[in-house]
Amino acid sequence: MRWLIPVVVAAVVAGVWWRRRGSIDRQRRLMLLCRRAGLEFAPLDLFPDTAWLPFPMFGHPRHGTENLVWDRRGGEEVRAFEFWYQDPGDERAIGARRRFTCAVVPLGFTCPRLRIAPRDVVDEIAGALGRPEVRLELAEFDRRFRVEIEDGRLAISFLDQRMMEAILGLPERVIVDVNEDVLLLWAPQLPAEKVLLLFDAAVAIRRRIPRVASSLFPPRPARGPREGRWLQGRWSSESTGEA
Repeated sequence: MRWLIPVVVAAVVAGVWWRRRGSIDRQRRLMLLCRRAGLEFAPLDLFPDTAWLPFPMFGHPRHGTENLVWDRRGGEEVRAFEFWYQDPGDERAIGARRRFTCAVVPLGFTCPRLRIAPRDVVDEIAGALGRPEVRLELAEFDRRFRVEIEDGRLAISFLDQRMMEAILGLPERVIVDVNEDVLLLWAPQLPAEKVLLLFDAAVAIRRRIPRVASSLFPPRPARGPREGRWLQGRWSSESTGEA
């Protein structure tokens, strides 16, 4: 049975090498696509606030961000990136690494939780917020997405006709999450070509944010119960106790 140990080690090394090669090839392809489109690309995340985006996936102890895409001409506020986190696993094994393609859009106001998920992925990866489903007037939108929301006023003020049309332009399987002052688009890792489509959709969404929403949901105070959360090293839903 001594021969089994070298075989297992060789198989593990080969698997790591193959995944690493695939990651490098994907990174190179995405970089070339960004160059052709006139977009900026960075293999590593240049924005330190990504770790504190107010969504549960960013609270995992082991996580990382890579393959950043943004448009310098339009500012750095809207950006797409690839995010991974490691499942905890147990004492004897390392948990699986899950990979996602994301885009972030700042809102400029603070609002309750909102989730817009394609109906065919709600149970599979998106889960549910545990809030009642909201039906909207645009039939095409209603057929494709399930909308859960904490405050019905947000559905009326935020999901107007123009915003729903922008969300309909998202690639398949993309989920929209809103919390605090951030809108997050995310999906299981997309092909390199669709990363740029996701970025373009994020830019379109940013341009169509209704102004009336900011009057109903003003920006959060400069100081609050989570003001010191950066000390934790990652985002957490728990209060830091500061006021």
